[in-house]
Amino acid sequence: MIARVLAVVLAAVAVVVAVHALRADHRCAQVRDRATRAARAQLAGFAREVAERCSDPRDGAWVIGVAMLRGDRGTAIDLARRMTRSSPDDYVGWLGLYRLTGDRNALQRAHELNPRAAPLT
Repeated sequence: MIARVLAVVLAAVAVVVAVHALRADHRCAQVRDRATRAARAQLAGFAREVAERCSDPRDGAWVIGVAMLRGDRGTAIDLARRMTRSSPDDYVGWLGLYRLTGDRNALQRAHELNPRAAPLT
């Protein structure tokens, strides 16, 4: 009897976690979409929002790309640096920082984390 109650409680917790994760993913998708349509002056705000709310580095990479396409290099670099601080074990921020600044230390770190995606040559 206790095992069944425990199984039901664990299932309920799993459902709550899944719903929360889907909502967070949806919010991040909205931030990406709004950043894509935003004026250049608004991009810094979206960069902060994606850095604070979104755990997937691809969301940050998207906003970095948008900022670069709009000519807002400073916002792109700031977001890449935020990504390296918040997720130091993910290569995406380090690789973005290298591509934006030419910092060889950032490339080295990206290579250590993912040699196939960040070759040193």
